[in-house]
Amino acid sequence: MTKVRDRATGCMPELLVLVALLVLVAFYYLTRADAIGSYTPARGWYVTTARPLPPTLHFVAAALLLGALPVLAARRLTGLGLAQLGMGFGRWRAGLAWMAVGIPLAVVAGKISSLSPAMQSVYPLDPTMSGALSRFAPYALLQFLYYGAWEVLFRGVLLFGLKERFGAGTANVLQTALSVVAHFGRPFMETLGAAPAGLVFGFVSLRVRSLWYVALIHWVVGVSLDWFSLAT
Repeated sequence: MTKVRDRATGCMPELLVLVALLVLVAFYYLTRADAIGSYTPARGWYVTTARPLPPTLHFVAAALLLGALPVLAARRLTGLGLAQLGMGFGRWRAGLAWMAVGIPLAVVAGKISSLSPAMQSVYPLDPTMSGALSRFAPYALLQFLYYGAWEVLFRGVLLFGLKERFGAGTANVLQTALSVVAHFGRPFMETLGAAPAGLVFGFVSLRVRSLWYVALIHWVVGVSLDWFSLAT
């Protein structure tokens, strides 16, 4: 009886799209580690976002805005548990198999991306970062707050939170579309690549019933990009 009542009172998953929009607007404009602006020949440059945060605070803000708050909202709006939102271990053997394939590909993707001048102009987000392992290793570990929270929002809250209402395929397309929009302001190559990556990450997450395996793959892409950018 309790389960029936919980589902009846927590049945507004479509509002998760609004939650995602609100946290992404806050993340984009208020908690960036860089700045986004507008340029016209007559007016020059005007910065449209808040003062950039230190990278450490940026990653912590990501954990809060993209991770913790959407999870709390999803629990309230859907009545689903954490495992049902993709935050358990899922089918861990299948997840490890996907990681065995995905991590080498992630390193290659990071290397290829690092060759782009546009990507080098953005990454690492900490412009003072060096390739010294004593500095880079803690920075790389801290970045998992960002990549983990990103996957919690898109391949967790949105994908698993919407799939019962709209179907797995539609939920995957919706979370991917929002993920691509969230890349606006990044280099064109990165924004364009977010579309196939989002669909594949969503597909894998659905298959293994967990987001953590693609979160680790995504994190390796980002860390590899930073490392190779510093070495270029």
